[in-house]
Amino acid sequence: MKVTTIGQAHRVLAVTAAALMVLSSFGTARGVQAQDVAPATGSAPMDSAALQQLVAPIALYPDALVAQVLAASTYPDQIVEADRWLQKYSNLKDDELAGEVDKQPWDPSIKALTAFSSILANLDKNLSWTSALGDAYFNQQ
Repeated sequence: MKVTTIGQAHRVLAVTAAALMVLSSFGTARGVQAQDVAPATGSAPMDSAALQQLVAPIALYPDALVAQVLAASTYPDQIVEADRWLQKYSNLKDDELAGEVDKQPWDPSIKALTAFSSILANLDKNLSWTSALGDAYFNQQ
């Protein structure tokens, strides 16, 4: 990753530090796609390199969004349901969308991600990675 300004360097460090707090030990990786990450087995803890590879697709998201993605990834069934629901009701926008989403029985993290439909769609599209991320987040806090 090329860092061209001090501000960008601080941002990279801040994101890295936040991810360290969330998932133990991690750096940034480049060129890793969500579908390239093997699912976690759930029985053995992941090492730093595996965690780094697992969180690489979301590493540069803003901290608040990373927190929502991590929490939401523990509910893969709701991610699928919410993404399909958003596709069905794609005509809803802004306050109308928020009002209808609030009526759904989903976890608050899932509801929050409905405002980021492309991220929710990516979580649904890469469900094995999403499940592995959720397993790691839940089992290796």
